[in-house]
Amino acid sequence: MFIEDHLSKSDQLVLMFQAVEFARNGVVMTDPKLHDNPIIYTNPAFTDISGYSAEEILGHNCRFLQGEDRQQPALDELRKAIKEERSLTVVLRNYKKNGAKFFNELTVSPVRNEKGDLVSYVGIQNDITARIEAEERISDFYSVVSHELRTPIAKIKSSLSVIEDGEAGPVSDSVRRFVEISAKSAESLWRLIENILDFKKLESGKFRLLRQRLRLSELVENVVAEFQPVADEALIQLTCQCLANPHVDADGQRLVQVLENLLSNAVKFSPRGSAVAVRVLMSESNFARVEVSDQGPGIAQQDLSKLFEKFQQLESPDRRLRGGTGLGLSICKAIIEAQGGRIGLSSREGQGSTFWFEIEPSS
Repeated sequence: MFIEDHLSKSDQLVLMFQAVEFARNGVVMTDPKLHDNPIIYTNPAFTDISGYSAEEILGHNCRFLQGEDRQQPALDELRKAIKEERSLTVVLRNYKKNGAKFFNELTVSPVRNEKGDLVSYVGIQNDITARIEAEERISDFYSVVSHELRTPIAKIKSSLSVIEDGEAGPVSDSVRRFVEISAKSAESLWRLIENILDFKKLESGKFRLLRQRLRLSELVENVVAEFQPVADEALIQLTCQCLANPHVDADGQRLVQVLENLLSNAVKFSPRGSAVAVRVLMSESNFARVEVSDQGPGIAQQDLSKLFEKFQQLESPDRRLRGGTGLGLSICKAIIEAQGGRIGLSSREGQGSTFWFEIEPSS
């Protein structure tokens, strides 16, 4: 059912005007045909957000909302979008009439007449200050907790290693068993801290890659060889097959991190006595491809899209025993995509899973 079928043109205009007037989002319109693209309309919601009256807003360019805080990269993006007459969503630091800072999520869109000529810009505004401040508090909390935990955990690991190696004196078999359990727990906690720090670097844009030219098969074979004791302990047959040996320009240490994560998951979710196979090959699209296949329980189709989202873990009867933070695969995805690659999986319930990543080979 369409309003055109029930309302006249004039009634349609009245209805649309009232919808904008009563909207909770701030709405402004500007006239690009006038000097300095001034605001020619504002709804009541935006006067409430900014603290300015309609009379103080109309006739001014939107830049007055930034006050002296004009060195914002988002402003450059906004000016470029307006010049190119295209839509854009940015987050700006704006200031209310009383001087209070607020974060404005602004979506700007060009408005055209029936001939396709630009006649106006409409800006939809949302005050997202509460969300930004909450995200900053969470980020600060993670950073402080992670850094404060690193030093004591490092000392615990070092002390347990000294005891386990017998350097602090002979220990009985029962004590050694408890030390080994503690050492594994400390290592798991250390990986959790590292994942949190990596995750925060990714979110803040401080994640850096150190690219170098390397042989992918050699890197994979080394990781598999180092991971062999873990597979042996879990009674998993681990194999590696290199069907190609391409060069890639990539951060080798980060690729190791991705592969270790995929191997760890494959072993963790595989039944004892089963096999995990690693393969290096060239994909149909001529990308260097690494696959990690297991014979685990598989993943339901409706859950496949969740795997690479942060803090996502699939329900399973023994989930508490297997542990995990739900960060590992989201970090792997970010690492691979930052290097121009892609990552994914194929799986069916009861038939195992194959996780893979692809990177463009270097010439």
